[in-house]
Amino acid sequence: MRGRRPMAAAIFALACLGAHAQVKFRSTEILGDGRVTFRYEDAHAAKAELLLENRAAPLAMQRDASGVWSVTTEPLPPEIYGYRFRIDGSPKTKHDPQNNERRYGNDLLLVPGHPPKPWEESGAPRGRVESHGYTTKIVKGLPGDQSEYVVYTPPGYSAKGAPYPVLYLLHCWGDRPDSWDRFGQANVILDNLIAQKKARPMVVVMPLGYGEMSFADSYLWSDHTAVDRNLKLFERALLEEVMPRVEAGYNVRHDADGRAIMGASMGGLESLAIGLNHGDRFAWVGGESAALQGQDFAGLLTSFRPEDGTRRLIWMVWGRDDDLAESNRRLAAWLRSRDAAVRADQTEGTHSYIVWREGLAQFVSMIFSGH
Repeated sequence: MRGRRPMAAAIFALACLGAHAQVKFRSTEILGDGRVTFRYEDAHAAKAELLLENRAAPLAMQRDASGVWSVTTEPLPPEIYGYRFRIDGSPKTKHDPQNNERRYGNDLLLVPGHPPKPWEESGAPRGRVESHGYTTKIVKGLPGDQSEYVVYTPPGYSAKGAPYPVLYLLHCWGDRPDSWDRFGQANVILDNLIAQKKARPMVVVMPLGYGEMSFADSYLWSDHTAVDRNLKLFERALLEEVMPRVEAGYNVRHDADGRAIMGASMGGLESLAIGLNHGDRFAWVGGESAALQGQDFAGLLTSFRPEDGTRRLIWMVWGRDDDLAESNRRLAAWLRSRDAAVRADQTEGTHSYIVWREGLAQFVSMIFSGH
């Protein structure tokens, strides 16, 4: 899996395309102060807007005499941004014809940092990413009952010697086991932070995050019975199938102090529920933009014990403009009302990999410290 071209490097190459290619205009241009100009050609449109990841409101574009629409943003923090164009208010958005790097409906653009951010390739020694298939007896609806998990091992990983701490990293709804690697740059973030000694060398396990594949294929978040059933089945698959396989096949710790769990969106709901209900297994628990809408926290966290002496960290993050911000704030308050120590961070942004990449870099810098 590590043979493919790193996403951030490919996106940066596309950002520089206009400097050499014979094109009438550059669709994206990163200016010296971090502002970015986006352009799209449609001489017949009456209105064009830029939809930019981590920005709640669209940006109106202006048309020139040749029919090219453009808008220049405010200075953007270094990140990998998804973007697309909306023409005449149509719900069907348009791609950038000059850009082939995409995540689902978005084209992708790297605004590089100086020095590089943790999710940018910087020449650090590389870990290894491997995919493992297995036959599940728990996950419902998989063809041939074949499930999957992806494992990152750090540079210099050894099957002998002191076992490594392990992070179980759970993906958002709509994604798959390799999404944290492909879109979240998890492997690059770990490579860089380990090389900089800002994170402990660790194994990272990225499992399929569904207990029932009908939940993956249909938007069922208003059906609380379906949400609960998917969560409970996934919890069983993680604890009874994935973790035993990882602990048999990799040199990882088997104690709570040596295990962490974190996820984003659907994965955030799963990581908080599983991690907080199983303090005997996970001492380090994180949730990013957790899908907590409509949740009864007392019913969700039936086995949570604030006084659990094995717990080292409860950490949450969400974007200020995320539709899930309020439910995340309420859970943090609910935990604190029960005397649980929670570190919660509300950042600028929406329901986005921008929030989650930065959150992952922060979380892995905190876990396994001093242990």
